[in-house]
Amino acid sequence: MKLRTLSKRTGMSITYIAKIERGELPPPVEKKLLRLAKVLGRFPDELLNAAGRLPADVIQIAQREPSRYAKLVRATRYLSQKDLDRVIHRVRSEVEKIFLEKKDRKRQSVSGGQ
Repeated sequence: MKLRTLSKRTGMSITYIAKIERGELPPPVEKKLLRLAKVLGRFPDELLNAAGRLPADVIQIAQREPSRYAKLVRATRYLSQKDLDRVIHRVRSEVEKIFLEKKDRKRQSVSGGQ
């Protein structure tokens, strides 16, 4: 994509984008990176990673229980991409089960346990 087109679609100046490309300026803030990702058809996490950043929502989640989330991430440190995908799939499945169980318990308590 040409800089002029990217500039128009993102609302960022050509000069600004060119300086970022050349490394003359630090990577943009998350909001601008997300806009760039959308226009370029890229996954936002890819651009954030290239900028050396974690998504703000991931940081907020990890800050709720820093040692637990750090332990979880470190436990997966040496996994292959395939094995990490397996872990992610299992975690998502467990999370879904937990939410369904909570929803069921709440429904039972509202209906009086009948």
